[in-house]
Amino acid sequence: MSFKDTFRLRIDRLAGQVGPLLEESWREARQRLDDLNQALASQAVPGERRARVSELALKRKGQQAGQKSAEIRPFPEQGKAVQRSDFDQ
Repeated sequence: MSFKDTFRLRIDRLAGQVGPLLEESWREARQRLDDLNQALASQAVPGERRARVSELALKRKGQQAGQKSAEIRPFPEQGKAVQRSDFDQ
């Protein structure tokens, strides 16, 4: 076996070992950056605007699903008793 073939086999073996590690590291780094981006975006948008953006997103999804009316109606109450938790006091 020539030096070139030996060298190529070693490089291929090394790439087989390092490749998956690099891919996993890249996925983790992307996930961390995505989480950071979402956290910064969440802090940058005021609460009242965030509610409006959520409402518009729901309307857009409804229109894409073929919903004829984009009116958001409250969930109908069916006479259920409302239970208070310890946190509501």
